Amino acid sequence: MATQLTKTDARAPAITTPEAERFSLMQRQAALFASSPLIPAHLRAGSPQQAMANCYIAMTIADRMGEDRMTVMQNIHIVHGTAGFKAQYMIARANASGVFKDGIDWEVTGLGKDMAVTAYATLAATGRRVEITVSMAMAEAEGWTKNSKYKTMPEIMLRYRSGTFLVRMYAPQVMLGYQTVEENEDVVLAAMPDTAPLTGQALLEQAHVDEPEITAAGEGSAADPANESPEAAAGDQGSLIDVGQE
Repeated sequence: MATQLTKTDARAPAITTPEAERFSLMQRQAALFASSPLIPAHLRAGSPQQAMANCYIAMTIADRMGEDRMTVMQNIHIVHGTAGFKAQYMIARANASGVFKDGIDWEVTGLGKDMAVTAYATLAATGRRVEITVSMAMAEAEGWTKNSKYKTMPEIMLRYRSGTFLVRMYAPQVMLGYQTVEENEDVVLAAMPDTAPLTGQALLEQAHVDEPEITAAGEGSAADPANESPEAAAGDQGSLIDVGQE
């Protein structure tokens, strides 16, 4: 009788909780996302377990933001281990949030190194105009211009920067503190040390090759006959005469 009860207990189903069931369901959904080519490659990179984990985390972020999971996956990027969203996604989300009355707009002044872009909007709650200005001078001072996009498309980069600053300052709840991909890239590049141009001397030093000592007008060179001692010169002449006599 005791043995029969023991076997019955061993076959008893495990008790599951709603949290465990939800976790299991999200794992299956993440695995499905990770197997689809419609999901960006950077989320599907690595082993199947890594890809599933990436998609699971993206799904969790989407749920916390109250956003569609597929939309988040299409706009999230990882820069040196830090998650960031595309700037246009942050701006679009802010415009749709209702925080700003008519959405974000920009004013551009100056050209080249004198260019400055001001992002502005009207707060829906108070009707007050708010703005943030970002210039090429600021980008240069902060080291952002190490990103080549500030040379090829400076106005776009300044629009992104000023717009995302405006969102972070006056509507931080829109992105829950997440930064943009562009901001993460700028921070990483700005932290990289400047590299000096590679010169011939630097190449020699790297190869541990000593340059030959060169003196003015050949002075001090052992190969210069004018610097030879009389005895050495005489010895050379004797050698030549002996060879000739042989």
